[in-house]
Amino acid sequence: MNLVICTGNSHKVYEMSKILKEYGVKIKQIELEIFEPDFDSIEKIAKEKARQAFEKIKKPVIAEDTGVYFEGYNNFPGVMAKRIYLGIGFSGLLNLIKNAKNKKCYFKTAVAYFDGKKYKVFSGKLKGYLLDKTVSLDKNRLPYEKLFIPNGYKKALVDIPLDEKNKISHRAIATRKLGEWLTKN
Repeated sequence: MNLVICTGNSHKVYEMSKILKEYGVKIKQIELEIFEPDFDSIEKIAKEKARQAFEKIKKPVIAEDTGVYFEGYNNFPGVMAKRIYLGIGFSGLLNLIKNAKNKKCYFKTAVAYFDGKKYKVFSGKLKGYLLDKTVSLDKNRLPYEKLFIPNGYKKALVDIPLDEKNKISHRAIATRKLGEWLTKN
């Protein structure tokens, strides 16, 4: 089976393609101009992104969205994680983290499938805690991975090898759910 994923993030595509390959699914990345709505959940955002992508390409498509939730700040930045990072950068995030009494955090990912008729959304969550300094700044990976240690680990997510990350991550959990569903449907 072949699917299209609409994203500009090649890291997400690489991670997801390795997992979906286990289910006999190949994904092809395309970049489209898609409006990212200000919804209150990553599931709604992923679903809307999938709808917009399908309208443009008229083929079954998947879209992904990830939020980062700092428990010490009532789950802020949540669905606004990318925008907040682009606005305040590492220094702003580190100031927030240093001032938080509660350093617990979690990532949540939603992967939405749409074929023009049927929507299906799959979610995954990874709990951990925040560092008050960045690590591995030289690595070309998502910014929040440089500030986050998953529960049960001693290394930041950015420093966990991909094969291991793809066993535990929020994106891996959601992607495996998608792969299992695709093989049954």
